[in-house]
Amino acid sequence: MAPANDSKSEDQETLTDLLCSKVFTKGIHDELRWISALNILLSVSAFLGNATVLLALSKVSTLHPPSKLLFRTLAATDLCVGVISQPLTVVSLMSQVHGELHVCRYASNARFLASCVLCTVSLLTSTAINIDRLFALSLGLRYRQFVTLKRMYAIVIFFWILSIAFTAAWFISTPITVLYGGLVLFSCLATSGFSYAKIFILLRRNQNQVDTRTFWRRQNEAAPVNASLYRKTVYIVMWVQLALVVCYLPFSIIQVLITRRGASLSLILAWRYAGTLLLFNSSLNPLLYCWKMKAVKKAMKETIQQLFSSC
Repeated sequence: MAPANDSKSEDQETLTDLLCSKVFTKGIHDELRWISALNILLSVSAFLGNATVLLALSKVSTLHPPSKLLFRTLAATDLCVGVISQPLTVVSLMSQVHGELHVCRYASNARFLASCVLCTVSLLTSTAINIDRLFALSLGLRYRQFVTLKRMYAIVIFFWILSIAFTAAWFISTPITVLYGGLVLFSCLATSGFSYAKIFILLRRNQNQVDTRTFWRRQNEAAPVNASLYRKTVYIVMWVQLALVVCYLPFSIIQVLITRRGASLSLILAWRYAGTLLLFNSSLNPLLYCWKMKAVKKAMKETIQQLFSSC
C-alpha cells in the first residue's frame, strides 16, 4: 500500500489531512454538528423515499421493462447513498468534532470511494435514461426489438464494473481518477444535452402532424405509444437531470478552487456544505417521481398505505 500512497498527488493528501486536522476544525464545531444533523435527516429520507420508489416501480405497468430497470438502478444507487455515503459522512464530521483524526481519515476515504462508485453509476444511468427516451421516440416499432431487457441488464452491469474500476484507480493514481471523473461528467452532460435537443426537435416536428394519434399509431402499430404519457416521462427525466446538475455543480466548482488555489477554512466549510447538497440529490429524486409521474405517485401511495395497514 505504501507505493500506492506515494503515487497519489499532494493535493489529495493535503485535502484529506486538512479535512481531518485540528487546524481546520477549531471554531467550526457547531457548523460541523449542523451538517451532521442535516446528513442524518437526508440519510433517512433517501432510504425511505427510494425504498418506496423501488416497491412502487414493481406495480407500475406503463413503463417499458428496460426503462423501468434504469429507473430502478437510479433509485437503488440513491438508496445506497442514504445507507452508505451519508452515514460515513456523519462519522467523518463527528470524529472531527471529537478529535478522533484517525477515524476521520478512514471514514473520509471510505466515503470518497463509496460516493465515487455510486455517483458515477447515477451519472451513467441518468444518461442512459435520456438515450432510452430518444430511442423510444426515434426508432418507433424497432424500439422494442432493439432495446431489450437482456441488453439493458448487460449495460447496467457494465456501468457498475466501469464505476468500480474507475474508483479503484484512486489507489494507483489520484490524478487519473480526477481526470476520468471530469471526462465522465462532461461526456454525460454533453450526451444528455444532445439527447434532449434531439427529443424536443422531434416532439416539435410531431406537433405539426395533422393527427397526433394517427402519427404515433403509424410509428408503432404493434405497440401504440401514448404521446401524452411519453411527454410526461421525458419531462420527469429532464427534472431529474436538472436536479442532478444543480446538486453536482457547486461541489465540482469548489473542488476545482481547492485544487487550484489551495484549501482555506472558508473553502473547506463550503466543500462540506456542497458535499451535502450533492448527496441531497438522492433524497430529491423520489420527490420528483411523486410530483411528475402520476403512475409512480399512485403506486407509492398504495405502497405506503399497505405498509401502515400491515403495521
